Amino acid sequence: MQSAPRDFLERALSERTKKGPVRWDMILTIGEPGDPEMNPTNSMAEDPQRSQCGYAYDHIGDSIGRSGSYKINYDPLVMADGIAPTDDPVLLFRSPSYATSYTRRLRDL
Repeated sequence: MQSAPRDFLERALSERTKKGPVRWDMILTIGEPGDPEMNPTNSMAEDPQRSQCGYAYDHIGDSIGRSGSYKINYDPLVMADGIAPTDDPVLLFRSPSYATSYTRRLRDL
């Protein structure tokens, strides 16, 4: 069985944008005091405050690998003053796993 090329998702996105703008939506759920913080599978308040964010684009550049953001390591535990992480083990696992992804991306450039 032949494996897919490394950039198959980039190619698919490029083809998709040729058919029209691509829209990405994200809905933020704002936690309340007393909401569970240790298990992301637990439900929050019955009627939480939500904020909808989104982005639309109609093309991608020549190569995602050459874009500036490709060389940035997103670390969810690097936070602004006054914001602190919870002890959620899923959140705490993300920092080292994102660092691994980042170093692999740089190695492949």
